Amino acid sequence: MIAIVGGVFLLMCYFSSLKDAPAQQEVAEITRKVEVAMVKYSDVNSSIIENGRLGSMRYVDVISEVQGEILPGGIPLKKGQRFNKGDLLVRIYDNEIDYNLKAAKSRFLNGIANILPDFKYDFQDEYPIVKQFFDDIKIDEPLPDLPKINSEKVRIFLASRNILNDYYSIKSTEIRLYKHWIYAQFDGTFTDVMLEVGSIANPGSRIARIISTERLELEVPVEVGDIGWIKTNQKVDVISEDGTMQWKGTVNRVADFVDPSTQSVSVFVKVIPSANQPLYEGQYLKAIFNGKSIKNAMEVPRRAVFNSNEVFVVGDGSLKNTTVNVIKVIRDS
Repeated sequence: MIAIVGGVFLLMCYFSSLKDAPAQQEVAEITRKVEVAMVKYSDVNSSIIENGRLGSMRYVDVISEVQGEILPGGIPLKKGQRFNKGDLLVRIYDNEIDYNLKAAKSRFLNGIANILPDFKYDFQDEYPIVKQFFDDIKIDEPLPDLPKINSEKVRIFLASRNILNDYYSIKSTEIRLYKHWIYAQFDGTFTDVMLEVGSIANPGSRIARIISTERLELEVPVEVGDIGWIKTNQKVDVISEDGTMQWKGTVNRVADFVDPSTQSVSVFVKVIPSANQPLYEGQYLKAIFNGKSIKNAMEVPRRAVFNSNEVFVVGDGSLKNTTVNVIKVIRDS
């Protein structure tokens, strides 16, 4: 059995030796292609593009300083209601203090009328001044300014008759009466209303919250590495998220602290709305900061840079790495 197996093996070796040896293929030389660009230095205008949220530059809480029932003002006290500068926003019941004020002015007039004869005979030089002051007093109008008295004797005489005390007491009551009327100091809108008409307000009660709609600013978070390219009063192009509308803006201020959660610095851009392109508080917009022009620079794709500051250059038909000075990293480049 062993002899038969050995014979078969020898026959196989013999027949294999009769076959032609396979021809060996030559190894083709592989040429790798790389994308290159000519080194050309020029002035590069670098822009920073970030998204931000629009907000009002003025948020004001309308707080009552007096007590009384809230009455209808010049406009409805409702959330979302717009108003103009000078509109009566809130009126708090004021009839009682108004009547008390008129009564105090009547007593004050009576007190001055009683001392006019003394002035006519004892202080003849000051009589025309005091008489004119008496004539200028109107029950339904604020008290006129107290006339300037240079004579020490006249001041003592007025103080002894409680004229000065009554005058300043009435002026104080007038101030309290004015606190029953709250007027708008700017064009704006109600963003929240805490007390409706008919509610009782107390000193310190929050009645509503208002914002200015004529002064808006865009808060834009900018990476710390880019903040050095942004300066106050710098011009900014502001566009809507869909790119259909555009406004002009100006850097109003730059925060001097970093938000620890985002590691960014807030930049506030003043934006002015127009009649045909209104802006709304809370709206998201895109800000384009036109950075400084970089002299003698070249912009390359970020993927071409490795080890943070090295690139490949072609020299004598071969690649070699070289170190570059990275001035600015542009997003998505």
